Amino acid sequence: MQRYKGPVLLGLLLIGLLLVIISQKGKLPKPHSVAVGLEVPDFVVLDKDGRRYTKENLKGKTVFLHFWASWCRECRQEMPEIVEIYKRKRSDPNFVFLAVVYNEDPADSRSYLQREGYDIPIFVDPGGKTAQAFGVTGVPETYIIDPEGVLKKKVIGPANWRDYPL
Repeated sequence: MQRYKGPVLLGLLLIGLLLVIISQKGKLPKPHSVAVGLEVPDFVVLDKDGRRYTKENLKGKTVFLHFWASWCRECRQEMPEIVEIYKRKRSDPNFVFLAVVYNEDPADSRSYLQREGYDIPIFVDPGGKTAQAFGVTGVPETYIIDPEGVLKKKVIGPANWRDYPL
């Protein structure tokens, strides 16, 4: 009987693990399929005054949703072009620029922008829910959403924004 003790314990352990996985299945967040041509998921980001920017209240506008962090070397490299987009489009009532801080204290982001002389608004993602909904895995990541709420362009990593028509 002793020689069966190990395999029996291993079997019981595997069954227990399987039961835990099955019980958690409905509780795990379902990833959204964010792809060009599909409607984007609902999202909420906040400006420095706590104003909410959502998919619903931005309908009818083109949205430039850019996830970044000051600790990210590629983000810092493309920041001059990101700032140029903001400067070029900030007076366009049909365009919304959302530079969302990712995995960073917003105070650090503001410090970086101030040190570099960049004047762009930054937004926070409460609980990282917007990044999770879009499937963000790192930064920079940018999503351009058309006025109907459909993803027009998805850019993973840095981009040459100088040549992109917005």
